[in-house]
Amino acid sequence: MRLALLALLLLPALCLRAVDIAVVHPVLSVAPTERAYAKALAGHVARWYAQAGVEADLVADDALGTRPPHRLLILVDCYDPPPATLAALRRAQDAGARLVVCYSGSDALARLLGLRTVGYRREPGRCREMAFGPGRPVGAPTLIRQTSDNRFDVAPASPGSATPIAWWRDGLGRRVSAAWWRSPGGHLWMTHVLTGDGDEAGKRRLLLAIAAEIFPDVWARAARAALDDAEAPLRDGTLANRLGHAPDGAATLALLRAQRDAAHALIPQDAAKAYQAALDLRALVARAYAQTLQAPLGEVRAVWDHSGQGLWPGDWERTAALLARSGVTDLYVNVAGAAFALYPSRVLQQKGTRDELAAAIAAGRRHGLRVHAWILAFSCERAANPAVVAGFRKRGWTLQEPDGTPLNWLDPTHPAVRAHLLEAVREIARRRPDGIHLDFIRFPGLQQSLGPGTRARFEAARGPAPGWPACVTDPKGACRADFLRWRATCVTDAVQGVRAWLRANAPDIALSAAVYGKYPACVDSVGQDWLLWLRTGLLDAACPMNYTEDPARLRDWLGTQTADPRLAARIICGIGVTAAESRLSPLDTLRQIEAARETGCRGFALFDLDEALRSDILPLLKPASQP
Repeated sequence: MRLALLALLLLPALCLRAVDIAVVHPVLSVAPTERAYAKALAGHVARWYAQAGVEADLVADDALGTRPPHRLLILVDCYDPPPATLAALRRAQDAGARLVVCYSGSDALARLLGLRTVGYRREPGRCREMAFGPGRPVGAPTLIRQTSDNRFDVAPASPGSATPIAWWRDGLGRRVSAAWWRSPGGHLWMTHVLTGDGDEAGKRRLLLAIAAEIFPDVWARAARAALDDAEAPLRDGTLANRLGHAPDGAATLALLRAQRDAAHALIPQDAAKAYQAALDLRALVARAYAQTLQAPLGEVRAVWDHSGQGLWPGDWERTAALLARSGVTDLYVNVAGAAFALYPSRVLQQKGTRDELAAAIAAGRRHGLRVHAWILAFSCERAANPAVVAGFRKRGWTLQEPDGTPLNWLDPTHPAVRAHLLEAVREIARRRPDGIHLDFIRFPGLQQSLGPGTRARFEAARGPAPGWPACVTDPKGACRADFLRWRATCVTDAVQGVRAWLRANAPDIALSAAVYGKYPACVDSVGQDWLLWLRTGLLDAACPMNYTEDPARLRDWLGTQTADPRLAARIICGIGVTAAESRLSPLDTLRQIEAARETGCRGFALFDLDEALRSDILPLLKPASQP
């Protein structure tokens, strides 16, 4: 029996063939401006499957019917599929494929699943979670936390043609509307999309449960993949060595090994339970690993809050209390940008009605948390009103493509743009945050720096640029080196202006910046010479966004960043727990924190303050050692 079980466990955790599951992203079904975002959403679904040991094929909707047949099609953001896409889906359905549709306004597509469209709804912040009931796939979670502002509501096309299996609920647990529907053929319809932030574990489990209805061995594959991840610190001896020097370390190690053996034994009996047991083991391993780490006294343990509203909108007290209990020392709260403010402002356009900045600062003071006002310096992302950006364009403040096409990004080479940033900083500084945190203090890229306005200012400053833009884009171009230096100097001038005003008027307010981790490449790519800013005292701290899942790459970046120990003491390593570029497990996060400590960084900053960080990471952080 033992040999048979061992043979089973040693079988390679082969993934399902890529053609068995297709995650379909729209090319024909959405406007061109929406394609990149929709593809990123589809990428999350494919990644969640891959992390569980199940391979999924990422397919564009214009390629449907040209690939080998798929048995499961998950359509992400299929807003308005054209007739050709609908015909391909109908053929797949007739061939026995299972369809899962997420976020579509197409009545024709809804009819394929026994539904009819009711209409589009936008209710910001109302839908906070999905509660699953009877009819959900076996093994799916009963609750998934996700805030969705938009949805396409549907209803059965005829009595009994579809049944709701999950409901949106608001922050008080009250039902809003159906979130998921199931048709008699097993097809599923979601009224929004599975977003990439918050409760990734629940979304991964739901996707596995959906696949397991068609591929029965999915749970066993997922269990083996999770066990392999959880066992790594036990196999390589890392954790055993650490626990050997910890109180009760031997007992903890014995418990972990017993849990591992129990999870393995469950696979042939109940693979879905084995998967959960493997996840539980992974959480135990992470907690044990965390207990072996020593947090140095005075370390900065920061968190970025991209929403600018905390974990519970309207309740900064609760967010600040949780962060303080978790040993967090600093919070970068995104309260302003070139085209919005989350507080009453005479300089920027207010978005919403709450004063998030005042509430965050007050709650931070009560709980000993340093609150930094995070500003999107030149990006027009999250604009309060399209008219604001239109006004910037009319004044000639925005960057342009070489052909003059305007971009949603202010031009750092324009003196009025730098003055606008400084005016916003002055207003914020008078509200007395603990710090000002500059983000997007750069260009978006070289190609986006070559518009007519930027060229005119460059030539006014440095002379004619014949052969534009080749004289800049060509690696051997006559003006390239001069242009790249000038462009970086303009960004540095913006930082210098902020530093000078703070030094003269609010010297107790710290100045920091979120910067690209790959230095010095970022100097030429986006005009961001942030190590120079540290060397010349323009910044109190730099937060390189070292967003990677590769430990070797992280250490390579940190090696360059911290080569000068004097600068290392002012570097806060940015760790992408749930960034677009990286998704880290709790154990991965702890290892990156440890790498930052070993290279002499002043501390670390975690992106982003969301449900995953709250539930999986914050409980593992330890307050700094006391003298």
